[in-house]
Formats: sequence, C-alpha cells, structure tokens
Amino acid sequence: MKFRVTGGEDGQAGISVGSRRYEAGDIIEMTQAKAGWLIDRGLLVADSKAADPEPDPEPEPDFDDDELDTDEGGKDAWRGKDA
Repeated sequence: MKFRVTGGEDGQAGISVGSRRYEAGDIIEMTQAKAGWLIDRGLLVADSKAADPEPDPEPEPDFDDDELDTDEGGKDAWRGKDA
C-alpha cells in the first residue's frame, strides 16, 4: 500500500525506513501492518487520502465595505479609492 509522509505536527519531520530517508511529501510503499504506528503518530497517511488535501480558504477581499456602491441596479460595484 502507498503512503505519503505528512511531516508530523510541524510538517517538517521525515522518517527512515531501512537505509532510506523519506521527507514530508514523499511517497513510500509498505504494508499496513508496518505503517500502523507511523499512521498513529501522524507521520504517514494513506496516499489516497493525501491526494485530496483540503482546499485553501478563499482570501478575504482587500477593500472596505464603505467602498461598495449599491446604487447601480441593485448590484454591488466597487468604486475604488480613486473614484
């Protein structure tokens, strides 16, 4: 089964398996039984779960509410600071 190294709590931790070192974001293949304790500690996640990360939240608009003009057909229109 394939797993992705998560980097742990700080996102920076890697793991060593045999003579190889795997860093956060690397894919490693091993049995569920061998990966169990690494999953429990948050160092590995099944690759299918890692393939769909949570989307980044939408950024907040970079203007104040008083810069909106609601007089134009009922739609909000941004006037900008130079208007």
